[in-house]
Amino acid sequence: MAIGNFIAGRWRPAERTYSRKNPALPDQVVAEYPLSGRQEAMEAFRAAAAAFPAWRQVPIIERARILQRAARYLSEHLESIARDLAVEVGKPIFEARAEVRRAAEIFEYYAAWAWHPQGFLLASARPGTELRARRVPLGVVALITPWNFPIAIPAWKLAPALLLGNTVVLKPSTLGPCGAVHLVRALEAAGLPSGVLNLVIGPGTPFGQALREVEDLRAVSFTGSVDTGFQLKAALADRPVRLQLELGGKNPFVVWEDADLREAARLAAEGAFFYAGQKCTATSRVIVHRAVYSEFREAFLEAIGRLKIGDPLDEATRVGPLIDAAARENVQRWVKRGLEEGGRILIGGRPLDPGYLYEPTVLEGVPPTASIAQEEIFGPVVTLHPASDLEEAIAMANAVRYGLSASIATRRLDVAEAFLSGVEAGIVHVNQPTAGVEYQAPFGGVKQSGYGPKEQGWSALDFYSDWKTLVVRV
Repeated sequence: MAIGNFIAGRWRPAERTYSRKNPALPDQVVAEYPLSGRQEAMEAFRAAAAAFPAWRQVPIIERARILQRAARYLSEHLESIARDLAVEVGKPIFEARAEVRRAAEIFEYYAAWAWHPQGFLLASARPGTELRARRVPLGVVALITPWNFPIAIPAWKLAPALLLGNTVVLKPSTLGPCGAVHLVRALEAAGLPSGVLNLVIGPGTPFGQALREVEDLRAVSFTGSVDTGFQLKAALADRPVRLQLELGGKNPFVVWEDADLREAARLAAEGAFFYAGQKCTATSRVIVHRAVYSEFREAFLEAIGRLKIGDPLDEATRVGPLIDAAARENVQRWVKRGLEEGGRILIGGRPLDPGYLYEPTVLEGVPPTASIAQEEIFGPVVTLHPASDLEEAIAMANAVRYGLSASIATRRLDVAEAFLSGVEAGIVHVNQPTAGVEYQAPFGGVKQSGYGPKEQGWSALDFYSDWKTLVVRV
């Protein structure tokens, strides 16, 4: 199936295309997508700039009703969209369904904000004067999204941006554009005016060139790798452009001596290996109190052994394929490096067929300073580390350049509170997997895991709008 760009309200056939293949069955072509360049990106930005004056004047409640209609479209087409996600990016079908449902709920959530107060009436020190503050849109915003959450991440960027009156150019990853395509179709069906949302599919370099040239650009929200994120930051450093970066993670799961070890093992296994560990919030280090290390290790390996590996369309599958051959080769290199750094494999360590499957893999014996315990792998690989006390566990959890998500399994409130206070992460869990967030709360990391205002919840409203203060003598 050939899919084009969506610019100025029209689906445009592409002059050059590439084939996206099924990572579970690499000989199967899923879709033909555009290989867009700078020209297509500039056309999209011009369309967004032209649409902004009219869109900002549409009442916010009408903008919200468009989001509500789009949410209903997603719900009505949930099963077919979920299957597309599963086939294109290898996401197990149970997670794909949950992601589509979440995208619909995100649209509903932000639509509801239209019925909240949109500003403030403040007391003025001057007689006969009203002091008001109200939100206003920024203008043209660019959204750059990854392949691993192909519909949820575009949804949680798009919904607040559109609700607040901005116009958008959306560029999804070439490895998984289908979620963005479905969102555009939903909003098109919901009656979104032409030019308000534009979709450009293609490689990042020409799109980045366009970003540097567009005079009307007011904000960029990017989710992806640390290196690319900071390159983008440098490229826009001399521009008055707001920037939001959601980057990588090296997320610790701590198991304390009082924890329910079987439950902790399940949480660690699910957080590390569902979707083959291809989540920025996935568990990649498990830190265990020495008193229960051996017992937990046994329970952890048993929990991993119960995870079904295979076809993403199989309802029982929990570990699907990696996104492509390069990703599997990267995982294999990291496992080899872990062995060179003194590690030993407790389970896994091998690629599987068909497709780009890789066994869930656990290594122990590597020092916390080893590169395999320091750098994001983005695959089904975990290192296991003992800790003697809470101070050591927290220090180990913090001893990386990332700070996205962390979790601890414990029954003790004092231990939980000490961990919540001491760990350096944007999202901290107790008795939950490191993976998994809720859209009504701010989401984002610290250190090199993020830059700028947080996504989701009320925090997103502040990123996609500005405050105008009005001083009126009456």
